Amino acid sequence: MEEVFEKVGSEVIFSFQLFGDTVNINNAVFVCFIVSIILIVLSALLKRTLKADNPGKIQVCVEWLVEIVNNLCKTSAGHHGKAFVPYIGTLLVFLGLANIIGLLNFIPGLHMYPPTKDINVTATLALISIIVVLGAGFRYKGLKGWAKTLIDPMPVVAPFKLMEYITKPLSLALRLFGNVFAAFIIMEIIYSVVPVPFVSSPFSAYFDIFDGVLQAFIFTYLTIVYIGEAVE
Repeated sequence: MEEVFEKVGSEVIFSFQLFGDTVNINNAVFVCFIVSIILIVLSALLKRTLKADNPGKIQVCVEWLVEIVNNLCKTSAGHHGKAFVPYIGTLLVFLGLANIIGLLNFIPGLHMYPPTKDINVTATLALISIIVVLGAGFRYKGLKGWAKTLIDPMPVVAPFKLMEYITKPLSLALRLFGNVFAAFIIMEIIYSVVPVPFVSSPFSAYFDIFDGVLQAFIFTYLTIVYIGEAVE
């Protein structure tokens, strides 16, 4: 159990000096960099192989994912949804890969864990999402129109609607963190008790893959729902 909880801690990978101050890069930030680099490289490689006729299997899978994101945004945000496809799509693939990055640990000497088991990462993503929600309301309704929604249907509800801009990102951050953190702890305990891959693989399929992808979708889905509420 001590070894399990040691992996939960925030380990400093490297440090550097910036304007006279020491900046520490911990494992969560480092893995976020790795996930971003992987997505950028894959996107650049895929762009070179895109075909209008006879697309390959990989392109078909990517087009299927893009179609899901397009329909999700259109359903939740109506004709304004197209403007949010890039953010929602990026959020989905980033969280999806970040949540299952631990599967790469089959490579000897590699120790990578989901950065979303760190509350700082999930809180930052939730903060970015709520800023997008606020920006969407200001853009499509204007400041005056957005302010009117706070007192609809009566002024007494204004404090509660303002409070939603605190509770929504809080729930997004805690839901993602809690599920990924719990799944990580459970799998580490299973690995320590049952080190045989054949026995532990069914648990990994659920907690590492299914639950990781599911939590990425839930976070993304709630984000676009909140955006839809802001622009309706």
